[in-house]
Amino acid sequence: MHDAPTYNGETTDELDFNSCIKIIDDFTRTLDHWGIRGRINLTGGDPLLKENIFEIIKYASKKNILVGILGNPDRINYVTARKLKELGILNYQISIDGMEETHDAFRGKKGAFREVIKAIHILNSVGIESDVMFTVCKANAPELIDVIRLAAREGVSKFHFARLVPTGKGAELKKDMLAPKEYRALLLNILEELKKLEETGCKTKFSRKDHLWTLLYHELGLRKPLPNYREMIYSGCSIGINMMTILADGTVLPCRRLPIIIGKVPQQSLRDIFINSIELNRMREIESLKKCGRCDLIQFCRGCPAVAFGATNDYIGEDPQCWMMI
Repeated sequence: MHDAPTYNGETTDELDFNSCIKIIDDFTRTLDHWGIRGRINLTGGDPLLKENIFEIIKYASKKNILVGILGNPDRINYVTARKLKELGILNYQISIDGMEETHDAFRGKKGAFREVIKAIHILNSVGIESDVMFTVCKANAPELIDVIRLAAREGVSKFHFARLVPTGKGAELKKDMLAPKEYRALLLNILEELKKLEETGCKTKFSRKDHLWTLLYHELGLRKPLPNYREMIYSGCSIGINMMTILADGTVLPCRRLPIIIGKVPQQSLRDIFINSIELNRMREIESLKKCGRCDLIQFCRGCPAVAFGATNDYIGEDPQCWMMI
C-alpha cells in the first residue's frame, strides 16, 4: 500500500535471497523447538516477481515447511503452474471482488476478471488447489452470492471472504463498511446459499474464516458446545497464537491486515519476536478487549482486531461490525 508507513522500506530495502534463506532457517529452528510443522504463505504485490522465488520455495519445501501463494492471476500459465506444482505448492489464492464489471472496475483493468477465471482453470488442471478470496464491502456485497455460485461452477477448491479493513488504501473506504445488521443479514443469506450448494453435491469448500460466523452460529443454535473454561482459547483470531507476517523488507507484523510493527528479521529471531514483543503480548491480553473481553464468546470469537484498528485506530477497540449487544 503506497500510503503504508512501511512502503518505502519495502520498495528500497527488499530482503535478498540470502536473507530469505536465513529467515527460513530461523523459522525451521523455531518449529523444531516447539515440535510442530509450519506453513509459509507467500504474498505481495506479486510473489512471482521476486527474484529467485522458485529457489526460495524449493528451499522451504526441503525444510518440510508447507508453502502456499496468495498472488495475482496474470503470471499464471501452464509452464509456471507445473513448476509450482513440482516445487510442492499446496494452493494458490486469487482475489475476485465481484462479477466481471465490478471486479474489473475495482482492479482498474479491463479483462482482469477473465484472467482470474483462466488462472483457476490452469491451477485446477495441474493439481494445485485453487483458492478464491472476496473482500466484502457495501459496493460489492450484493454480488457476493453470485461470486459464490461462480466459484462452485468453475470448480474452485476453496472460497473465502473477508471484511474490508480500512487501513492503507482501504482507509478511504471506511464509509463503505457494512453496518452490523447489514453484515448479519448478509451472513444469513450466505448460509442459505451454502446449504443449497451442499445439497447439490458441490465440491468447493466454503470457509467460515470470519469470526463473526461464531456469533451467528451461536444465535442459531448451530455451535457445538465446548467446555466452559474461560482461560482456554478454542478458536477466533490467530494473532499472538500461530501466525506473524513478514514484509518485503523484514518488518514483522502480527497480521498482514494489522499494520503494527512488532519486530524485524533477520536481525531478530522469530521466536524472540513471538514471545517477547510488547505489542504482541498486549494483544494476547484478551480480557482487556473493550467489548470482546466482556463477551461470553471470548474463547471462540473476539472479532477482528484489524477491522477494529482500521475503524477506531485501536486494535483492542470494539469490532464495528459485531451486532452483539453487551
